[in-house]
Amino acid sequence: MRAAVRTGLLGLTISFTEDHPLPPSKDADSALGPTDMLIKVKSAAINPVDYKLPRLFAGKVLGIDVSGIVEKVGADVTEFKAGDDVFGRAINDSRSKLTGSLADFTVVGMDEVAKKPEWLSFDHAAALGVAYLTGIQSLRAGNVKEGSSVLIIGCSGGCGLAGVQLANAMGAARIVGICSGKNFDFVRGMSGIEKADNLELVDYTDEDAMNKFRETNAGAFDCIYDTATGSGKGEEYTSTMVTLLKEKTGEFVQINGDASTWTRHFMGKMKTQRKMVTTAPKGKADLEEIVSLLESASVKPHLDVISFDEKGVKDGFEKLKGRRTKGKIVFNMD
Repeated sequence: MRAAVRTGLLGLTISFTEDHPLPPSKDADSALGPTDMLIKVKSAAINPVDYKLPRLFAGKVLGIDVSGIVEKVGADVTEFKAGDDVFGRAINDSRSKLTGSLADFTVVGMDEVAKKPEWLSFDHAAALGVAYLTGIQSLRAGNVKEGSSVLIIGCSGGCGLAGVQLANAMGAARIVGICSGKNFDFVRGMSGIEKADNLELVDYTDEDAMNKFRETNAGAFDCIYDTATGSGKGEEYTSTMVTLLKEKTGEFVQINGDASTWTRHFMGKMKTQRKMVTTAPKGKADLEEIVSLLESASVKPHLDVISFDEKGVKDGFEKLKGRRTKGKIVFNMD
C-alpha cells in the first residue's frame, strides 16, 4: 500500500513508498486487538510533531490525524461497525502506540475516534485530531467558559485558529489573537465571530502595536493560550505576556516550550498560573464535543488539501516546516 514513512538511521527522513506492507489485520482477524479497528484512510492531516519525532518513538508510518471508513472491528468494539465513517487519531488501544495515518490503511483504537457527521467532509474531519483536541483541552485547562477573556498567541496556525473557533463557540466574551498582520483577514473570515469588534487582532511584527497592547492589557485575561512559544525559531512569549493574566485567577496555557519548561512540566513543578498541555489519550468524547461546538458556531477548519503521492508528501512537509501555513495541511487519499 501507499505510505509516507520514516527512513534513515534515526528515522527522521521522510519518504514515500507504494510498497509498504498492509496492516496484518487486513487479512487476519486474529491480528486485530479486541478494542481496535482497521480503517481505510480517506484523508490525513499533518502536524509539526510528525517530522520532529524519530521512528523509535513514533513508528514507521507518519501521521496522527485521520479520517476514513471502518473495514473491520475488534471483538470488544460495540459502538462502531464496518462501513462507519470515523475521524480522530491513529493510535491503537491494544498497545497505546501511534500507528500512522499517512497510509491507505491504518489501525485505530475505538476510544481514539468518533463517528464523522454528514455535514463534515473527510478532509475537514481529518484536520481535527491533534489541533482541535489540543485546543479544547488547553482552553479547559485555562478555565474558559461563558464570558471569559482569552488571548490566543499564533492564531493563524492550525492550533491557534482552532483555539479562536473553539473559544468563540464556548462563549468567550473577549477574544484577542496575535499573528502577522497579513493574516488578519484570514483569521477574521475563519473565526466564526460575526461582529468584527468581538475579535481583536494584534500584529506581532509591529513592535509599537505589541508594546501598546501589553501596556494597556495588564491583568486583562482569564486565559492566555500560547501556540507559538518553542515552535522552532526561538519564539518566547511567556516572559512578556504572563503579566496580562488576571491576578491569581488567570491561566497561561502553552503547548510547547524550552527544555526547562518541559522538565518542570514532567516533574509537576510548573510555575503558578502556568500550565503545559500535552493532549490526553482516549479522545473520543472530546472529538464529539468539538464537532458539536463547530456546528453550533457554523465553522470548519481551514484546509490546504494536497494529493497523496511522492510530490505531494514532499511539498506538504516543506510547507509545514516553513511554519507559515494557514490552517491545516491535509492529504486526500483518493
